[in-house]
Order: sequence, then C-alpha cells, then structure tokens
Amino acid sequence: MTRRRKPHDPAAAERERANTRAEVERLTGMGAEVNLGPDGKIRSAWRSNVFTVLLRSGSITPNHHAAAMRFCESWATWKGLAGSAGRMEAVDGGTGAAELVTDRMIIAGREVERVLAKVGPMDRELLKAFAVATVEEDRPMVYRGIVERVSGVTGRDAQPAIVRAALENLRRVYEAPKVREVA
Repeated sequence: MTRRRKPHDPAAAERERANTRAEVERLTGMGAEVNLGPDGKIRSAWRSNVFTVLLRSGSITPNHHAAAMRFCESWATWKGLAGSAGRMEAVDGGTGAAELVTDRMIIAGREVERVLAKVGPMDRELLKAFAVATVEEDRPMVYRGIVERVSGVTGRDAQPAIVRAALENLRRVYEAPKVREVA
C-alpha cells in the first residue's frame, strides 16, 4: 500500500520558505549559527561563544582558544553549571542560606582563583567579564562591548589585540609549570 501525499501547493511551499527565511534571520540576529538541510529547512541552530568566533576569524590561535575553553570550563564547574558529579554537601556561606557544593566546585574555584591571580588586572577583569557573559548568563554577546567597557578601547583593530593579549597571558599561566605554594 502506498501512502497518499497531498497535492503540491506552490503558495503553501512559498509561505513555508518565507517562514524559514524569517526564522533564520531571527536566529542569526541573536548570534546563532544556523545549519540548513538540503530541503532548505532548519536542521540545527546554536550560539557560538566569543572565543570560537575569534578563532574562526583568525584573531586568536588554537592555543588561545584552548586556554579560553579550559578557563570557561573551570568557571562553569566552580559556579555549579557543569553537572553534579561528585559528593555534594550543604555549605552555609555565612548568609544563613545553605548551598550545595561539590569537591569539584571547590577545586575549580581554587583553579580559577590561581589563574586570575597570575594575569594582569585588565586581563583579569576581561576574562571574568567574558566568563560571566558566556558561561553564567549564556547570552549572545558582542565581545567588543565588553572589551570597551573593561578597557575603554574602542578601535576595531585594537579590540581583538586586547583579547589576544589576555588569552596569551592566560595560555602562559596554564602552560607554566605549577609551583607548589607553601602556606
């Protein structure tokens, strides 16, 4: 038995194509990358982070991208946004409200603190602003606005250089041998 198909309606097909075009425009306007199938329909859409965008544009190197992703992963774990594997304990942070904290969160928080202590003050503020926007708030972000807010630099050529310098310092922190600190 064959399945009956509806007769082709050119007006309905054009409406569907127009709806798809409008949806693609809406998604790309929000900073998403859209993947269309061979039939012209949306197969997937995702929002790339600022570091991937800079890598694709050639503004940063793969090593800078890897350092940035490692930092964002540590930030997400520290903030409890990267899953909940491990032992959970309720910890009172002094406000009277207990929060669930894992060993991974504590270790990641120490790692974020260690890394931020070893970069310069402007790099520190820039990396923190990027981590908050991409990891915590998960919002589409024009990185230039963050760079301008943190550094005051408005030049289109200078802004990627500032991000590149911050990521170079971050990369050097990650690649430097860890020195055991004595308390």
